[in-house]
Amino acid sequence: MSHISAESKEYSRNLLVFGNLAIALWIVLGAVACWSFSSLVGWLFLVSALVAVFGILRKLGCNSCYYCKSCTMGFGKLADLFFGEGYMAGVKSSRLLKLVFVYGLLGIVPTVFLAVSIMQELVAFKIAVLVPLLLLIVYSGFRKKPQ
Repeated sequence: MSHISAESKEYSRNLLVFGNLAIALWIVLGAVACWSFSSLVGWLFLVSALVAVFGILRKLGCNSCYYCKSCTMGFGKLADLFFGEGYMAGVKSSRLLKLVFVYGLLGIVPTVFLAVSIMQELVAFKIAVLVPLLLLIVYSGFRKKPQ
């Protein structure tokens, strides 16, 4: 049991709140980016991203309460995964391969649809969506700390 208590983590309120708001913003920006290509693609992206991130991935992080010092219902681990160290205590790395899928869903899919949409018609609004989307992708990637 000492190994588990050594891995227990306390999540700061700032990371918990702002991290999850940033994830929600990322999903909304991705949906708007996909919407610029097609409204159907935008809705499909929005639903699949919400389910993948706040349903499946959050539940994956909340499978063992004893890895958190206070209950965050998986939201602390979720914020830490995207904008922290990128490590979920108690979750096998093979199960975290789902994270690669989620990063692809949140990063690559809307960027590609937005790029195609920009090639069809260059509008300042699309650039205004692309810039923060890319900033979130890059910021999240640079926040990772090697284990």
